[in-house]
This record gives sequence, structure tokens and C-alpha cells, in this order.
Amino acid sequence: MPLRESEAKFKYCPLLTTHDDKLKFCQGSMCMMWRADGPGTGYCGLAGRPEPEAAQ
Repeated sequence: MPLRESEAKFKYCPLLTTHDDKLKFCQGSMCMMWRADGPGTGYCGLAGRPEPEAAQ
């Protein structure tokens, strides 16, 4: 699901860890895996392109 970068910065990144193996937060557009998906939104490209949300 595409997120605003300000929301993504509070998600944990599986690739970024501290020296004692604690997860760090997403770096957003500062990361090579960040993919823009519109004005002000994007997603982590590590898992591939997100599927559109199903209509309910």
C-alpha cells in the first residue's frame, strides 16, 4: 500500500539495523528501495509493487 513519506518513516526497515541488531525506521526517499507512487506518496520496492486495494 502506498504511504505518505511521513507515515513510512515510522515503519521498520528489515535491512537497516543498529550494531546490536535492533531494527531502524524507514528512510523514505533517502533509500535506494523507495519508489515514488504519486505526489508525496511511495512504497518500499523491496517487496515489489503493491497490489491495488480491493473495493469493498
